[in-house]
Amino acid sequence: MSHKVVVTDYTYPNLDPERAVFEGYDIELTDCKGLLDTEEKLMAATRDADAVIVQFADMNKRVIDNLQKCKLIVRYAIGLDVIDIEAATAKKIMVAHVPDYCTDEVSNHAIALLMAVTRKVHFMDSKVRKGEQNFELAIPIRRNSEITLGIVGYGRIGKTLARKLANFGYRRIIYFDPYVQDTGPAEKVGFEELLSESDIISLHAPATNETRNMIDAEAFGKMKQGVYLINTARGAIIDEDALEQALDGKILAGAGLDVFHSEKLEGKKRFFRFDNVLITPHIAWYSEQSFKELQRKTAEQVVQALYEGKPRYWANPF
Repeated sequence: MSHKVVVTDYTYPNLDPERAVFEGYDIELTDCKGLLDTEEKLMAATRDADAVIVQFADMNKRVIDNLQKCKLIVRYAIGLDVIDIEAATAKKIMVAHVPDYCTDEVSNHAIALLMAVTRKVHFMDSKVRKGEQNFELAIPIRRNSEITLGIVGYGRIGKTLARKLANFGYRRIIYFDPYVQDTGPAEKVGFEELLSESDIISLHAPATNETRNMIDAEAFGKMKQGVYLINTARGAIIDEDALEQALDGKILAGAGLDVFHSEKLEGKKRFFRFDNVLITPHIAWYSEQSFKELQRKTAEQVVQALYEGKPRYWANPF
């Protein structure tokens, strides 16, 4: 029996890794090349799919309800915020993702942003290029032994970050995650304690209804003056209006941001005026190896779902 697998969109050079996984199986791969720029086109392309692979396409309730025989929706990502999981579950459609393909890369990128903004590396680089070499321009910089690092979200990436930073000499490493009970290397605290005690806050929570805009004006109001904020998780976690106000009000000493509400450049421009904000283009996940691993593991879960009954990383078991 032939299975139709539709790839709605992707940012990779080609689908060769997927085709290599599907070789030997009766799978017809339909590459939509990211051309499904309307909901109607997305619905037409996926209607008769047995499995749908998606990166950024909006798999909302209307699109999912239109699926006639789909068994699996799998995303090229850790997060599942583009898929209406409730709608998929109601139709007995399995939802999967790849939560472990870039743990090392994202934790390393968080550290890179953290060190760059707290040591003011990019700021001083810009000054030196203008002929300004006075170290006093970087004042203040604090010793790690006086700093408390707070981690929001203590899954694979948050825990890996804590492990890597355990020997950096921080006064204290704490985390908030209501779904995790873990004793090391960070100490579990409540959300309000994390906000009020942290000198650096690094975000590693998924984007859900519960976490959307959790770093809002109220949260910024509970933070120390001069805190640093790092986000390599999801842009939706931060209320960007409140973030801009916190930067203007000097609540934040700086920020390292890899993700925003919008992937487009326009969504980032409002922060260009802050020389204490370091911006990268949603690249924390990337290495040559993670790139290929993501494609391969996504395709493997299609095979697992269609031929073995369930994918390895089944997010909505029923």
